[in-house]
Amino acid sequence: MEQQQPERREGRSFPERKGQKRKLEEGAAAAAEDREISASTTTDGGGDAILNEIAAQVSVLNSAFSWQESDRAAAKRATQVLAELAKNAEDLVNVIVDGGAVPALMTHLQAPPYIDGDLAQKPFEHEVEKGSAFALGLLAIKPEYQKLIVDKGALPHLVNLLKRSKDGSTSRAVNSVIRRAADAITNLAHENSSIKTRVSRLEGGIPPLVDLLEFSDSKVQRAAAGALRTLAFKNDDNKNQIVDCSALPTLILMLGSEDAAIHYEAVGVIGNLVHSSPNIKKEVLSAGALQPVIGLLSSCCPESQREAALLLGQFASTDSDCKVHIVQRGAVRPLIEMLQSPDVQLKEMSAFALGRLAQDSHNQAGIAHSGGLGPLLKLLDSRNGSLQHNAAFALYGLADNEDNVSDFIRVGGIQKLQDGEFIVQATKDCVSKTLKRLEEKIHGRVLRHLLYLMRISEKSIQRRVALALAHLWLELLLGLLGSTNTKQQLDGAAALYKLANKSMALSPVEAAPPSPTQRVYLGEQYVNSATLSDVTFLVEGRRFYAHRICLLASSDAFRAMFDGGYREKDARDIEIPNIKWEVFELMMRFIYTGSVDITIEISQDLLRAADQYLLEGLKRLCEYTIAQDITLENIGGMYDLSEAFHAMSLRQACILFILEHFDKLSTMHGQNQLVQRTIPEIREYFCRALTKSTTNLQGLRLFSRLDASSGNYPLCNAISDLFTITLLMADILDSRPHTFSIKLWPPSLPTRQALIERMTNNLSSKTIFTDKFGSLTKDQAMENAKRIEDVAFSTANLQFEREPDGDGGSAVQLYAKECSKMILEVLKKGPVCKAEQVSSASPCKETVFDISKDKRAFIEAEEAEELLKPLKEPGNVYTKICFSNRSFGLGAARVAEPILASLKDQLKVVDLSDFVAGRPEVEALEVMNIFSSALEGSVLSSLNLSDNALGEKGVRAFGTLLKSLSSLEELYLMNDGISKEAAQAVSELIPSTEKLRVLHFHNNMTGDEGAVAISEVVKRSPLLENFRCSSTRVGEGGGIALSEALENCTLMEKLDLRDNMFGTEAGVSLSKTLSRFKHLAEVYLSYLNLEDEGAIAIANALKDSAAPIEVLEMAGNDITVEAASAIAACVEAKQDLNKLNLSENELKDEGCLQIAKSVEEEHLKLQYIDMSNNYIRRAGARALAQVVVKKEGFKLLNIDGNIISEEGIEEVKEILKKTPEVLGALDDNDPDGEEEEEDDEEDEEKEGEENNELESKLKKLEVNEDD
Repeated sequence: MEQQQPERREGRSFPERKGQKRKLEEGAAAAAEDREISASTTTDGGGDAILNEIAAQVSVLNSAFSWQESDRAAAKRATQVLAELAKNAEDLVNVIVDGGAVPALMTHLQAPPYIDGDLAQKPFEHEVEKGSAFALGLLAIKPEYQKLIVDKGALPHLVNLLKRSKDGSTSRAVNSVIRRAADAITNLAHENSSIKTRVSRLEGGIPPLVDLLEFSDSKVQRAAAGALRTLAFKNDDNKNQIVDCSALPTLILMLGSEDAAIHYEAVGVIGNLVHSSPNIKKEVLSAGALQPVIGLLSSCCPESQREAALLLGQFASTDSDCKVHIVQRGAVRPLIEMLQSPDVQLKEMSAFALGRLAQDSHNQAGIAHSGGLGPLLKLLDSRNGSLQHNAAFALYGLADNEDNVSDFIRVGGIQKLQDGEFIVQATKDCVSKTLKRLEEKIHGRVLRHLLYLMRISEKSIQRRVALALAHLWLELLLGLLGSTNTKQQLDGAAALYKLANKSMALSPVEAAPPSPTQRVYLGEQYVNSATLSDVTFLVEGRRFYAHRICLLASSDAFRAMFDGGYREKDARDIEIPNIKWEVFELMMRFIYTGSVDITIEISQDLLRAADQYLLEGLKRLCEYTIAQDITLENIGGMYDLSEAFHAMSLRQACILFILEHFDKLSTMHGQNQLVQRTIPEIREYFCRALTKSTTNLQGLRLFSRLDASSGNYPLCNAISDLFTITLLMADILDSRPHTFSIKLWPPSLPTRQALIERMTNNLSSKTIFTDKFGSLTKDQAMENAKRIEDVAFSTANLQFEREPDGDGGSAVQLYAKECSKMILEVLKKGPVCKAEQVSSASPCKETVFDISKDKRAFIEAEEAEELLKPLKEPGNVYTKICFSNRSFGLGAARVAEPILASLKDQLKVVDLSDFVAGRPEVEALEVMNIFSSALEGSVLSSLNLSDNALGEKGVRAFGTLLKSLSSLEELYLMNDGISKEAAQAVSELIPSTEKLRVLHFHNNMTGDEGAVAISEVVKRSPLLENFRCSSTRVGEGGGIALSEALENCTLMEKLDLRDNMFGTEAGVSLSKTLSRFKHLAEVYLSYLNLEDEGAIAIANALKDSAAPIEVLEMAGNDITVEAASAIAACVEAKQDLNKLNLSENELKDEGCLQIAKSVEEEHLKLQYIDMSNNYIRRAGARALAQVVVKKEGFKLLNIDGNIISEEGIEEVKEILKKTPEVLGALDDNDPDGEEEEEDDEEDEEKEGEENNELESKLKKLEVNEDD
């Protein structure tokens, strides 16, 4: 098995940009002047002003090439202005280059010639050249600009600048020009192999750079190392030349520098030299690099630590001795400490190094003994595929040592490996091989040690050992059941029976199950009573009187019968053709009373009826009764019965009976086949009993060591030991608490949503309570239901947090109780009840601190003291704060700072949207910094920074907070003016998005390059469910980047990309991603310029996917009739569709009729259709009206903005006369858009015939499923 080596990165030198190696700093003397320049050129003027400024500075450079002091001063200032423009706004680089700046700057890379009359003194010596080199380095951001600069002859001048120290001068100006020259070479050669070669072969740039490693100025050393690092990256000739120039001794000395920037560059150079170069690796080790590199594992610089760990992994790749030496010299402990860093890349590199070191047997024991097992196992939970794989590979190495097997099991490693969710196939294979290795080790002294642990260890460790052995040996026990050796069969069955009995909290046949809790029991007196009966069943010719309310509360089958689209829904008499009267009567008695006496004679027929009508409580009672009658003679039939009616309790009873009476069954004719049939079910039963999941069965394999051919461990001894061990495991499992009970809390998001929907229905539909107190409108019901659920969840969650070791059962009960209580409170207050009344009665409102509801206002220190006073109360339980709509000044922020710092361990949700409105930029940024520092290290799950006009500066002001968040689930950055630079800052500053579920990035100025940065965040967010990147000026390139990034987000439920400029190609790319989403419910793709090709691709992808689409919006995409067939096929396939928006396209009547036809059948949930502004005439409008009038609960049909005649409008209104509220406004309809009508009767008839003919033709069109 091979471990994939992490990719090395090439250094690049840019000031204040992502991925920088260092900041390029101007001198203190020039700082004030630079700020003045920046303010004058970038703050006030518009586009024309900047163009004029660039032209002016280029003109200065072209005309001021002399030693005259005025010329030198002007040239210096011109280089500074151009550098500032390029540094602060990358989009201006194109303008600067197009303005002719490159040749102008090139001229000033050398000193001007002396002319007679020049003064002997040299004003601004070296400074103009420095400025030119700096500006050219900043312009080299694209390959074409790199080539332009080099082709103009920059390299010889830059190499000459590197040599200026040789004239004996060591002034600050000399140091600066050398440093800028080295940085320029770095940027010109970045990811450009031809320029790298040219620097070394033609211009001789490597020797002077190596010489500068020993320069007296540390910044120069750093810049030279950075250039060498870039030149060495993936260039073998340059690597060899650097080594031949004797760079290694100096680089190794630099590894020991206390300056983090220097040792970071040095280890980067060495890493690039060693990469894929075994001979250089040997030279590096011979030169004494090993110990200094190990020392860097404890550096204060995380980047240096990461590079050092990667380099050690490379050192340990093949040389066995080197692996041992690395461990002997103290690398293991710091590597293990790095595994627990919040930095994902640091963890990845340390796991990579440990994986390489773990290929040596002695190292394997040392790593485990030093505490490496636990952190590596924990990393298996990571959602980063590379990190997870490196950890798995390291564990694979550790599993090879017998000394580690007991430790693996003692810390729960077997369960971790079996229950893990692994991202890539290579990791799954690695884990499978690790489990196999562990299995093969469990014999001899390892097995004796495990038995010892099972006898003397604390209970938790005993259970882990027992569970591990139960998992690993289950397949062997099952294999014994199929053995040809009768003794082995009996031993295997006896062991499994013992284990099964002990692993059950209560056998399904030991006691009758209690009757289930049901909402409505009308009582014995209403069984087959005509009193208040509203439905009658006809059974064997006899009438049985029943009550819908009781039946609806009893099972999903009756709910579907009466609430769904079945013919029984409105029937008064319903015939039951396949159930006997006495069986039906008993079933109904159970529904009405909750209990019933079941005899063995009728139990099987009653089980069949209970399964048919989904009455689980009655079904369990039947299974219990039937299980009492299992015998040796009827066991086969009983097992068949359990399979036919999905009777799990009965099936388990059959399995236990087979294991218990195996000795007798084995002698009976034909029963061996029954045993073989039950083996898969036995396996599933034990997997359910002994693990959290039935899907990860990698560990259930035969032990290769427990084979009859193995001379050191005969099979007879193995079976004897196995039987003994199984009894011991059973005793331990019997004493365990319910370790494997299902965690009931917290409920999943779909569960919570389903409860809201159910409560909405209860508040707005006809029930016994709404009959008494009145019902709410649908909107009121939804509003109240959401608030009720939120309050009940908060209350129950507090209960759960007070008893975290429980399974959540009490929290679930409280959750349901609170919901029921508040539903009744709302109904008692009457139909006008508002959601706010629920929250005011809520016992948990103190968990939310919200100051956003009052008028917008500026908050200063005094107001903040009063406003935030509740947050300072001891013992408060606030978990959510909302400071939106209040503008915090500097004084108010300082008041809030210690308060927020004291709450950060309990806060889960923080809303800082629109909280610095109207403040000057300097003050706003300082306020953001204060809030960021105060909340650093908090455990937030949700953060809202919207409406703050953040820009890049604002994003970086929140950098401290963003970098510290490791559990973020929701992030909102809307209306923040996020440019591409700000988007890149977001991607850089948020280190961990592994838990991110919601990312909203609406209404920003991101553009394509910013979208690429956001796509990196999306790639790191595999759990993303709700993504909004609408109105962000994203074009084709950014759209494709986002589409490809979204492929990882297979849990996506809501996708909103509206109002961008994707175009056809990005639409096609997006379609490939959409086909992967199985949970997608809401899709917003309006105004993306998709056109027909993109729309067809997306429609086909959605049609073929399993996604339960509820909302589909594709408005404003220039879609014509050509795409109508594909869209119609998609719509027809999506039966959960609630809202369809195809407005502002060009579908016309022909396309409209196809859409109408697609929703004609079923689509019971459809409530909204928007076909406005589609050039629809009378025929299309009529078809839509005829469809929606049949839809119960339909809410809005929008056909405004079309060209429907007056007669057509009247016809639509006539069709919808019973539900006129369904038809939207028609203010923008243009009846004059129809062909001009003649007043005479003949022309009216002709038009009617033409319309009818068109409709007739269109109705014959088939929806093409294959488009």
